[in-house]
Amino acid sequence: MDSYAHLEARLSELAAREGRSRFLEPGAQVALAQRAAREAGVEVALGGGYPGAERVVAAFYRWEPPEDFGVVRLLAQWNGKYGAPGHRDLLGALLGTGVEREMLGDILLCSGCARVFVLEEIAPYLLSNWDSAGRVKLRVCREEGDFEPPEPEGVYLRETVNSPRIDAIVAAGYGLSREQAQRLVRQGMVKRNHLECARADARVEAGDLISVRGYGRLRVEEELGKTRRDRLAVRLFRYSR
Repeated sequence: MDSYAHLEARLSELAAREGRSRFLEPGAQVALAQRAAREAGVEVALGGGYPGAERVVAAFYRWEPPEDFGVVRLLAQWNGKYGAPGHRDLLGALLGTGVEREMLGDILLCSGCARVFVLEEIAPYLLSNWDSAGRVKLRVCREEGDFEPPEPEGVYLRETVNSPRIDAIVAAGYGLSREQAQRLVRQGMVKRNHLECARADARVEAGDLISVRGYGRLRVEEELGKTRRDRLAVRLFRYSR
């Protein structure tokens, strides 16, 4: 049984007994959890430790949504004089402790620290065994209380397009020609809301997240209405890579 089929079977089992998954990747894995809930006739709630989390736990229920997803927030701090580990460094160090990726949620970088969301069951192990990222020493503790995620880094753009098609938005957001954007779609390099988008004429809406391999991510903020030349003005947010 391949990993996809194994996850599908596991989610179906969890839905039937109203259980809780490990962390799921945004897009296809979350869609699997939602389908498992529909087939089992139950509801599913998604949570990753803070509003807007990308990697989430699926909790299946019939009557009352869960208040706790079993997610813990760890704070990792370091001395900037000795380096500044990035997302890849931190993730590599975590996996190097022997922890599986599905036990780990989002990693949010801040100035001189990172907040890492993990399943509660592995928090004590990481607190005892995770003390570095590459050559940079870490001080890791469990962080309690409310948490407001940092504002993402990037720039706001005001662009005009012929229509709210994904190829037009990609071209405007990255300064590409329409033909280049369409080629990226055909090559399977464009995702909308974490799912591969195979149609260049797919319509996008406010709130959609678009990622283009090799270029980064865009968020469609809002449609601003028609211009005098009958083009559509849109407000985009392009994330720093």
